[in-house]
Amino acid sequence: MKTYDLYGFAHDDLEAARVAVEQALGIRLKPHYSFYIGDYYRLGMVGEENFELRRNVDPLDGEPAEQAFPEIGVLLYVNGTERSRELEQILSTKIPGLRLLKREWL
Repeated sequence: MKTYDLYGFAHDDLEAARVAVEQALGIRLKPHYSFYIGDYYRLGMVGEENFELRRNVDPLDGEPAEQAFPEIGVLLYVNGTERSRELEQILSTKIPGLRLLKREWL
């Protein structure tokens, strides 16, 4: 079963979050830009396990992208994974202050 997890950093330093995630998971996130998201980082394709790191700000209206978590500065989406618990253990151990905000199974 594929899991979709949302993690949050209290700070809003996207670059520091990128470095922390890359070091924790041994991956390299690629920079992207979207009119609807702004600057963000991504690894993987839709339909397979993928990671997306972005600020919790909607660039169109300045409101939080994730309205339920206005106190969160940077969001890490872990999408379509089958190793949710394993990734949670790695991320929570290696990145102090990172918080699991939401988990959905589809």
